[in-house]
Formats: sequence, C-alpha cells, structure tokens
Amino acid sequence: MQTKTKKPSGFILYRGASLLDGAPIVAIAIIKSTNIKTGNMVQTYILSDSGLNPLDAAKSGADYAICGDCKHRRYHGELRDCYVNIGQGANAVYKAYIKGNYPAGIQAAANASAGRMVRLGTYGDPAAVPAYIWQALIAQAQGHTGYSHQWQNGKAGADIMALCMASADNASERAAAKAAGYRTFRVRGENEAIEAGEFLCPASAEAGRRKLCGECGACDGGLNSKRADPVIIVHGSLKSRFIPIQSI
Repeated sequence: MQTKTKKPSGFILYRGASLLDGAPIVAIAIIKSTNIKTGNMVQTYILSDSGLNPLDAAKSGADYAICGDCKHRRYHGELRDCYVNIGQGANAVYKAYIKGNYPAGIQAAANASAGRMVRLGTYGDPAAVPAYIWQALIAQAQGHTGYSHQWQNGKAGADIMALCMASADNASERAAAKAAGYRTFRVRGENEAIEAGEFLCPASAEAGRRKLCGECGACDGGLNSKRADPVIIVHGSLKSRFIPIQSI
C-alpha cells in the first residue's frame, strides 16, 4: 500500500540578509490560515534567523532585523503595544521551521497562492525582504495586503510601497506619508476623528466587521493613488499602551 506524501503547510520564500540591518532572516509563507480577521489568506512570517525564537529575538533586540524602526515592537526598551501575539503564531511557525517542516520554494508558494489573497508580513515588515520575492509570490494571486513602517526611514522604497500601505500612528505621520505619495493605514485612538480621505476598516469592530481582510483587499498599497485610506481604532491585547508612544 502506497503512503501518500503529506503536503507541506508552508514554504521558505527567502533566507538571507535583512534589508533593514543585514542580519540573517527567513520569510515563510503559510498556505492555510484560521485567522478570524483576515480569513483564509496565505500568511507570511518574517522571522529572525539568528538562532533565537521570536520572543527571545524581540527581548534581545534582534527583531530590529524584521521590524526595523517600528515603535510598536513588542519589547523596545519596555513592553510595547504590537498587536501580534508573537508567542503564538510566529513562535509556532519558527518551531516548525527549526524542525525542517518547510521546504524552500518560492514557485511552489506562488502556485499555492494562485487565485487567493496573500498577506505580506503577518509578522515582520515586508521591507526587510527584497521586493522581488513578494512580487514573485503574488504573481498569480487574486490580491494582497501589506503594511510597512519603514517609509519613514527610507528603507522601504517605491517597489515595496507599491505593494504596502504606509503605517501611520497619528495625523502628522499620515500627512507626511501622503506628501510622499503613499497610501496609508492609520491606527487611531477611540476619540480621534476620521480624516478626509479615510474610511473605517471594514474588518474592524467599529465597522461591524462587515468584511474580512481577504474580502476587502483595500490594503494593497499604491503610489500617488487617489484611492481612500483605511483607518482603525487601536486593537490587540496591549492596546492600552498605544497612546503614550504614538508621538515618539
């Protein structure tokens, strides 16, 4: 009796130097997802490949290689407000990676992404990875979403920002991103107003969760676009820490 070969649940997209600081990183595409906000999108994790698990990498500062200047990094001198629970999804992916569960295969990942929505940077900033990797991954996809904080330090060039929203944490950051020609995804406090040219993220609680991210697809970046920009009230288990650091 012939045994069926189990299909891998993910593929290594990139293993090499981070474009943010040159440290070793790995990017992995996970084909199936049970994320209740995004739906069954292909998820991608950008992880430090320094020998530290995601929690230890964050505590040591090695997560700069994948998060760069993002002020929300889970440990950045103190516990911060990153909405990603890195002890769960990111850590599980890392453990499977260390076990050798993910073969290298950008084309295999692209084939598995065909006709589907892809999330660039489920954890980690897409700017850490060469843009051609993302372009190859989504070549056959229905669409994608992506976000980057690195537009502020010049480490996210036009090729990345064509694919990603400029993450903005206040009105002044949004204004700077718009002046640079980027679409934005702004996180706001509960009492902050929605600005002209913004709309409530349909996947947010305040919008009634009318659509999953994979159904909406608005967060696909774009340069010098007149399309409106999503805005969302700060969320996640550490959201209470958002307001004190938003102006740093």
